[in-house]
Amino acid sequence: MKIAKKVLALLIIAALAFGGYTWLQIQQSMKHSSEVLEVMKTLVPNLGVDTGISTGQGRDPLAALSIDEIDIVGCIEAPSIDLMAPVTAEGYEEEGFATIVSGSPVKGNLRLTGGRKDVFRKIAKARPGDTVAFTDIDGVRYNYTVTTQFHLKDWDEADQDLMLCYPTDDNTQFVLGCKREQ
Repeated sequence: MKIAKKVLALLIIAALAFGGYTWLQIQQSMKHSSEVLEVMKTLVPNLGVDTGISTGQGRDPLAALSIDEIDIVGCIEAPSIDLMAPVTAEGYEEEGFATIVSGSPVKGNLRLTGGRKDVFRKIAKARPGDTVAFTDIDGVRYNYTVTTQFHLKDWDEADQDLMLCYPTDDNTQFVLGCKREQ
């Protein structure tokens, strides 16, 4: 009985240590993301300035800016859920950052993925009618309106101008679907 209690105590300590380690990793990645965002604010025109309108049409493919050896193509913002995060080029997977999966703001069907516990932790709180904006590194802003939330198993199932996604536990993606404002 004493051995079982000791094993249980060790398991609890290990679980707490792992939880603390995971929390620390998330905090460090969010700090790094915030530092990159501050650099972006000095280099990208009108970043974080809500003009209320899209500011034109940018380049396709998107230009990239290297910050801390990470190729940044823009910034995703959703003021209603206090989201403002750098977006990395397709192929990068950096905790605390959103990443392009496919598409472009110019052609449509822009798909961004991010961590459920870090950058996209609040996207499930967004509501239809909320504004989401993607600003590329040239300062061109694309405004979108949240239309729906859903779970997705196959990318071909969705027809949205912008999708913010994170993986769920059952091999699907939670998706915040948005339509571009004209």
